[in-house]
Amino acid sequence: YKPLIKIVREVIMRRVIASISHGIDKICRSAAVGFLSLMLLLVLFQVLARYLFQSVPVWTEEAARYCMIWGGLFGATVAFHGDTDPRLIQPPRHGSRAWIVAATWLRVVTVVVFMGPVLYHSDRFLVRSWYRASEGMELPMAFITVTVPLTIGIIFFHLFARILGADSGPAKQ
Repeated sequence: YKPLIKIVREVIMRRVIASISHGIDKICRSAAVGFLSLMLLLVLFQVLARYLFQSVPVWTEEAARYCMIWGGLFGATVAFHGDTDPRLIQPPRHGSRAWIVAATWLRVVTVVVFMGPVLYHSDRFLVRSWYRASEGMELPMAFITVTVPLTIGIIFFHLFARILGADSGPAKQ
C-alpha cells in the first residue's frame, strides 16, 4: 500500500512540474512574440519618422534594442523547452538506453557549467547595472539586464522538469 502511494505522489509531482513548465513556456512564448513585435513596430516608427519628419525620438532606438534582447532571451527559453535550441551534435533519440541517458546527462552538465556561473554572478551584475542609466530613456540598466538571470532561471526550471522525467519536450499544441 505505501509503495503505491509513493508512486502516485511521484506521478502527481511530475505532472504538476510538467504543467508548470508548460505554463511558463506559454508565457515566455507570448513574451518573446510580444517583444519582437514591439521591436518591429518601433523600427517601423523610426523609419517613418526619419523620412517623414526628419527627426526620430532618441528613446525609440534604445527601446527597440531592449525589445530585441528580451525577445531573444525569452525565445531561447522557448527553444530550450521545445528541445529545438541550437547544438553542434543532435543527441540520440533511438538506440541503447545507456547512450540516450549519457547524452541527456551530458546536456545537463553543459547547461549547468555554461549557465550556472552566469546565474551565480547575476546578483553582482544587477547591482552594478542598477547604478548605470540608459542614455535615451534614462532607466536604470538593471531593468533591462534582469532578463538574463530571469531567463536562465527559467531554463534551469525546464531542465529540472526534464531531469525528473516530466515531459518538457515539444509542447502538444
